[in-house]
Amino acid sequence: MQPKAYLDTGFFQYTGPAGWVDGGRHVRVSDPSELLSALQALEAAQQQGAWVVMALAYEAGWYLMDLPRHLKPTQTADILLDAWIFETPPHTIAPATPSNDPLPQWQAPDKNAYVEALERVQAAIAAGVCYQINQTFQMTGHSATDPWQLYGALLEQQPADFGGFMHWPDRQILSRSPELFLTRQGSRIRSEPMKGTAARAESPQADQSILETLLNDPKMQAENLMIVDLIRNDLSRVAEPGSVKVPKLFESRPLKSVHQVSSVVEAQLQRGRGVVDVLRALFPCGSVVGAPKTKAFELIQQLETTPRGIYTGSLGLLQPSGDFTFSVAIRTLDQRADAVSLGLGSGVVADSDIESEWLECLLKGRFAGVGVERIV
Repeated sequence: MQPKAYLDTGFFQYTGPAGWVDGGRHVRVSDPSELLSALQALEAAQQQGAWVVMALAYEAGWYLMDLPRHLKPTQTADILLDAWIFETPPHTIAPATPSNDPLPQWQAPDKNAYVEALERVQAAIAAGVCYQINQTFQMTGHSATDPWQLYGALLEQQPADFGGFMHWPDRQILSRSPELFLTRQGSRIRSEPMKGTAARAESPQADQSILETLLNDPKMQAENLMIVDLIRNDLSRVAEPGSVKVPKLFESRPLKSVHQVSSVVEAQLQRGRGVVDVLRALFPCGSVVGAPKTKAFELIQQLETTPRGIYTGSLGLLQPSGDFTFSVAIRTLDQRADAVSLGLGSGVVADSDIESEWLECLLKGRFAGVGVERIV
């Protein structure tokens, strides 16, 4: 049976994937003026013993970040927040068995528009406006496969700790994200920003060589360090003074088709701080915006022609204990009937090679069938 919500092991401190089939109260926000009060209501439900599962759009950042008054959104997601409130704990759910050839067919992306935007990013970097920007675009396509069966196929294509499946009557979110945005356990809070991607090789020797090259790549290290510093700064707004630490830097995270590199930032959360406080301090994750964060956020709006929606937003789980976990919603599909969308992007710095960035984006979509043979 198709669940209403199903989350990977990382959301449950690695005790196993679980979800809900029955029950649940749906909360949806499309009006920006209602977003903050809705998030506060979800936090109140958590405090009263409920389990809350949510999908928060990237554009929610316009209404959560502390932005200069002159910055106004020119476009926003049609759905800023979708959430389920469950009164019962999750239980184990067997993933669906995928049908034959279940992956979507994708429309060819506009490479010329991507190149033009990336050149403008590099011009802004050269002018000293910013240091790094996560430049993205949206793939669109169609899928004739039942969403739960499609999710089963994506699960086989890309194992990940922070993916999930969320089903509402008119919308499904299918995520295979490997990136942890935030997790709170007791008074400790942790983020694991991810920067650095390389294709894997079949040969173990070649694969190890690719990994070593990636870990020693100056571009990857520069991007990763910039984002780590950004996360440290954001966390310090809700952390006890002097408690923000970086216990791991440039840590390998191998996936089925790609190598990824993450770092770990941890802190002691200030007493009395809850999920809404933390989201207002850190959302969206710096790894999918850039540095400086506010300027990168502004430039992204100028350069990207369509809203990101759930892509680079977050899937979240609030537990009755007060703990919570949020992913960075990369490698994530948004499905409405048979229409599907998939955001792809990469971090751009001054010396980024345009063709390499383009190929990196397409590589990240391979798990969902993005490739020459599936683009129509």
